[in-house]
This record gives sequence, C-alpha cells and structure tokens, in this order.
Amino acid sequence: MRILLLGGSGQLGTDVRGVAVGRHEVIAPRHEEADVTDLVGLERVIQRVRPKAVINAAAFHKVELCEADPSATFGVNAVGAGNVARAARTSGARCVFVSTDYVFDGERQEGYAEDDQPHPLNVYGASKAAGEQLVAAAHPDSLVVRGSGLFGHAGSSGKGGNFVETMLAKAAAGEAVSVVDDQIFAPSSTRDMADRILTLLEREVPPGIYHAANSGSCSWYRFALATFEIEGIDADLTPKPAGEQVVRRPRWSILLDTKAERLGLPRSRPWRDALEWYLERRGRRGGAVA
Repeated sequence: MRILLLGGSGQLGTDVRGVAVGRHEVIAPRHEEADVTDLVGLERVIQRVRPKAVINAAAFHKVELCEADPSATFGVNAVGAGNVARAARTSGARCVFVSTDYVFDGERQEGYAEDDQPHPLNVYGASKAAGEQLVAAAHPDSLVVRGSGLFGHAGSSGKGGNFVETMLAKAAAGEAVSVVDDQIFAPSSTRDMADRILTLLEREVPPGIYHAANSGSCSWYRFALATFEIEGIDADLTPKPAGEQVVRRPRWSILLDTKAERLGLPRSRPWRDALEWYLERRGRRGGAVA
C-alpha cells in the first residue's frame, strides 16, 4: 500500500515509517512540501503521489502555545485536518486523522469509549475535536485514531523529548522530581499506535473513531515511578496534586478500546509492557533520543 504521511518527523510519524518497513511504501514529505494549511498545495502533492491512504499526524500540540495562539492551533488541527480529508477524498484515498484524549473533559473516572461525546477543556482539545468533526464531514471514508500521553524513541520535536526522557534526565542530574498524581490517563507507545494505524488500514475497517492507547491506566506520577523502577533508578520522586494550572487538563482521560475485539483486531498490550520495551530499546540506542 502506498501511504502519504504528514507529520512524518515527529514521534508517531517516525514510528509509522519504521513499522511500515517491509509492509508498505510510505512517502513522508517535509512540512515545506506539504503544509496542511495549504489546500491547493496538498491537492498537488496527493495527486502526484497517488496514495491509497493519507495519515495526518501533523499537529500543533504544545498546550501552552495552543492557548496563546488559538488561530494557529485551529489552523493546523482543525482547518488543516479538514484540508487533508478533502484532498484525500478528491484523490480516492482513505484518510487517517490522529487525535487525542484531550477532546474529553476528564469527568468520567471509568474512561471514555470511542463514541462518547467530546467536551474539551482547553484550546488544544477544542481544536482537535473540531478537526475530528471536519474530517468526518469532508471524507466519509475517514478514520480518527486517538492516543494519550505519547512516548516514542524519536521524542517530540515540539516538546523537546517526551515525558519518559524528561524524567530520566532529571534523575540523571540528581534533581528532585515532583509529578502530578491526580490526573489519570492511558499511556500510548507510538510504536504500538503506529502498528495499530497500519493494521486498521490493512484490515479495511469501517470508518469512524478508534482508540489506540495501550491498555490500562495510571497517573503521571505512577508512570514516572514505573520508569524509575524498570531502570533501577533510586530517584527523589514525590507525588503532588495538579492544583491550579495555566492550562486546564482532563483529570481522567482514559481511552477505552471497545472496537478491537468486535473487529477481530489484536488488543493493545498493557502500558507497562510497552514502557519496558521502550526502555530496553532505548538502552540499545545509547540512551539518546533520536
């Protein structure tokens, strides 16, 4: 399958390219070559590449910057998402839009299923929720794939690494680490999420929303604690309440996968297993974030 990948240099995009080796042909143009805010340019790229599927992993995602610049945020995450979907439909390609747990308000302790109604708390979540709606309206054969708390070996270009790498760096520097223990989520290995996206395309699943987080849930403190436990690090780690934050975040944003079993798809592995795999592979890479 020929796949056009937008946002191919980020954590998820890098793993999509890696997981696709030997399975699919992935073409990942640079941002300058395929800007999601430029519909005409996108149409030219898609017409030239003629992909069977377009995966849109491009995003404006640093939540503090999103609050400061709603126009740019909605331009990429909402209008841009609609542009990609329209261009994909015109060329006859399926469209995959990567979304987030932040479309929810976090009031449901039991977590959120794919078809639960979004109610975002911040600009980033609102822009992604709008993007989901625009994609569905523009392209009836589209997939929305949500993740939560992404971590991958490529780090995140907009965030300067990822949470795991930040925790390990602080511990290596001998810093005391205090992490929020009352915001619960479902961590997502970008390697596993990439594999799930490709599997959804390969199985030709029905259009709609899919959750691709790893199974289980934890707080950010528990995620940090597990990281140190697996690595055998005696870190100065303490829990703390979220308290007042510059940007509101959902308290419980667990993504429930209610579709995998029904569609005969493999279930996602537990988040701790995925974290162990990540840390083992990280060691082989000399501890560096690529």
